Amino acid sequence: MNRRAFLRAGGVAIALPFLEGLPSRSAWAADNVPVFSLYIVAACGVVGKKFFPDQTGPLTTAGLGAMTDKATHVLAPHAANLLFIRGINFPMNGPTNCGHAQGLCQALTARPAQGGGKTASATGVSADVVIAELVNEGGAEPLTLYAGNRRNGYIAERISFKAGGAGQVRSADDNPYALYAKLVGLADSGGGSGNGAQLAEELLRSRKSANDFVREELNSLMRMSALSSADKQRLQQHFDSIRDTEVTMGEMGTTCSKAGLATSELEALKSGFAFKMDGMIEDVAKLHLELVAMAFACNFNRVATLQHGDGTDGTKYAVPSNAGLGWPFHHISHRVQSDAATGNNPTAEQAHAEIDVVRMQTLLHGLDHFKARDLFDKSILMWTNHVSDGPSHSFRNVPTIIAGNGGGYLKQGQYIDAGNVTNNRLFNGLIAAAVRDKTEWTENFGEGQGSGPIDGMLA
Repeated sequence: MNRRAFLRAGGVAIALPFLEGLPSRSAWAADNVPVFSLYIVAACGVVGKKFFPDQTGPLTTAGLGAMTDKATHVLAPHAANLLFIRGINFPMNGPTNCGHAQGLCQALTARPAQGGGKTASATGVSADVVIAELVNEGGAEPLTLYAGNRRNGYIAERISFKAGGAGQVRSADDNPYALYAKLVGLADSGGGSGNGAQLAEELLRSRKSANDFVREELNSLMRMSALSSADKQRLQQHFDSIRDTEVTMGEMGTTCSKAGLATSELEALKSGFAFKMDGMIEDVAKLHLELVAMAFACNFNRVATLQHGDGTDGTKYAVPSNAGLGWPFHHISHRVQSDAATGNNPTAEQAHAEIDVVRMQTLLHGLDHFKARDLFDKSILMWTNHVSDGPSHSFRNVPTIIAGNGGGYLKQGQYIDAGNVTNNRLFNGLIAAAVRDKTEWTENFGEGQGSGPIDGMLA
């Protein structure tokens, strides 16, 4: 369904203004269902011994759900659609300046970072940009989202990088309303609210046929004696083509709708929002995840990224073990009340484990929305971190979670060991799954040993 459509016959043009306010999107053919890709990079590491199961092997709802001492147990309802991977390393052996910034720059590029702190940047293009150029209509850029204190944080967006040169970071949207406005047709070309908004809302709400809006005009034209039989045939073909388009959109069904969105929370952000460090980050991340699921279901964009947390995250989580400490997450991850030193405070470690659970609950929220929109069989949702843990800032054994099988390409319901490989091999497999063809990127993305996907990640 294009941004503008019209009927033309016998010199008469009938515009369909209800399409003008809708974002450009298209149906997919039944035999060519696209693969959608979402990459999430979280901050400050995890408590490794309390995150993944102790042993690799099959993942089941009952088995994972019983591991209540592991943060990932909250994902148990979707165990059959999950792939846990350990043994993945970033290209750099260890941080040479600020591990938080350098980790972000490597997470989706699979290449060493350059610089550190506020000036850290990548040395290559990120996977989301590569995939978007290959799968999006016209090579449209991927959605780039941010949950955190982007406007005042020490290290803001650092995961999506442009092609054509090193260090060109792509700006991210921190306010979920920006994407919401695009998806429901609330923003016209001038950035305001236009007449198309109400009609777009009606179309999304009722799923009426486009023909229903113009049926009277179509019938009137068909009765015009001035129209030749050829003109009438062309008009009938146009009428039929709209109906045919709607049939091909059947794969999208009712999944391309506002159903399930937290619309009141999104509308409250229309005039902007003042980010708070009290745990608001999780609410923002959940809204972003809801909107990405809708964007994919509507075929609005096939690639997205979400940075979940600032490089040095200052959120003060209200988890039980932080009640007495009152520390920001960055200090908790260091196990000491410092931005530079590291310690071994056991209460801080427990607080970090509790925060891991909170963040997995946020991921669960996104998975629920992907499932509700029937996306697991046509999507790749990857979650990772910018370091493996807080105290060491290590780039070794960085946790990775994949949901969805990428159109049957990826293994599911398993916890596997990648065998201590660099993350370029992870992206070789993910890019291949997303583009469904071999390219220069499916064998040699990023930098690291070996080529091709990780052994055991393919279905």
